Amino acid sequence: MCNLPPITRMLRTWREERDPHAVPGFTARYGSRHRKGLTQRGLAELTGVTEGWYGRLERGVLDHVGDEFLERIVRVLGLDSAQRAHLWLEANGSEPPPLPRADASTIDPVGAAIVHSQKYPAYTFDHCWDVRVFNEAAARDYPWMMHGINVMIWALTFPEARLQLIDWEETWAKPMASQLRLAHKAHPDDVRLNGVCDHIRQADPVARRILDDDVTTVAHPDGDRRRLYLPHQHEETEVEFVALARLRDNTRLMIVAPGDIA
Repeated sequence: MCNLPPITRMLRTWREERDPHAVPGFTARYGSRHRKGLTQRGLAELTGVTEGWYGRLERGVLDHVGDEFLERIVRVLGLDSAQRAHLWLEANGSEPPPLPRADASTIDPVGAAIVHSQKYPAYTFDHCWDVRVFNEAAARDYPWMMHGINVMIWALTFPEARLQLIDWEETWAKPMASQLRLAHKAHPDDVRLNGVCDHIRQADPVARRILDDDVTTVAHPDGDRRRLYLPHQHEETEVEFVALARLRDNTRLMIVAPGDIA
């Protein structure tokens, strides 16, 4: 293995060391494995490429790889900041861009205190669904939040979301796209909101169809019960969304409670 390109050694090692139970929904789709590690096929599907394309990346024969795809690798394999930097340098010969971070001036300290006091996953977000604050339970169950990702963009366009969220199109995508359409109609000149909608349309044709053509009408998810897979959980889990908002600036607080106690 020492004669292989560095990117081959790194990706193969990281992939083979990744606990498949840490990837929500992986064992439900591909079956429980007797040893650690993700297959090339599984990692390719989780990152939205063909197995052949991913194989070329792992062999080190691609000249350049897009930042968004490399970020997918980081999330699925659970790479830390040092591993992320090494991946970029080997794949593209450059350092990775900084991860998006919430502007500290937009964080409400009272809301943040409420979030961190919750034992269930909780987070705050703005009118464009950009996450502001999240607690440890949210990071555990929804690790994509640690990467500064917009809620709508993740749920509607990321391949791993379709693995984690059960009945993705009907139960998750259509209601969420309806909320996004309603917000965009109310604020058609909002630059960030337009950017979120444009990103979704460009990133995925199925999400574009749902966003532009579906007629589902949902104003908010408060009280909704939905099913999903969580890390290190072998069975599907039902959760209930408890949505609150601060009247002053319409900061939204979401608590994701277990369905059996909500």
